[in-house]
Amino acid sequence: MSDPFAQRAKAVQRTLLTMEENADESELFALGYMIPQIGLVQEMAEYDPADVVAEDFDATYWQWLESTFAQDNMSEADREQIAALWRTAVARTGH
Repeated sequence: MSDPFAQRAKAVQRTLLTMEENADESELFALGYMIPQIGLVQEMAEYDPADVVAEDFDATYWQWLESTFAQDNMSEADREQIAALWRTAVARTGH
């Protein structure tokens, strides 16, 4: 059975890893923060593969990041950089 949520997670992870390989030093913290969160989202997400679409991963991942920002006392500048990198990753990953 196809699992669009997991497939999207893998695709986004590949994109973020590629971005990390080519990143400016100033982006490494944000990318290093984002990449391991993918696995955590996959572990914590409860869903039926038959009832999800790829975009559900994007929404779930972003909600997860927003909740971790508060827990980790993330600065506004770091939040903004992560949001910008996330938008770039989504655009590069496509649908």
